[in-house]
Amino acid sequence: MIWALWARLADDVAVMSDGKIVEQGDVETLFNAPKHTVTRSLVSAHLALYGMELAS
Repeated sequence: MIWALWARLADDVAVMSDGKIVEQGDVETLFNAPKHTVTRSLVSAHLALYGMELAS
């Protein structure tokens, strides 16, 4: 999973939309509890590749 790779390569990541950072934090927090709609969409799309869903 790409999120595992990001966690190994970086301490923090940022999610951008329209050239602006909309959410920033450690990979585990962003993956497990995304707050911004863009981050939620990215995580949901990634999980869908593996037949999984984001917990509500």
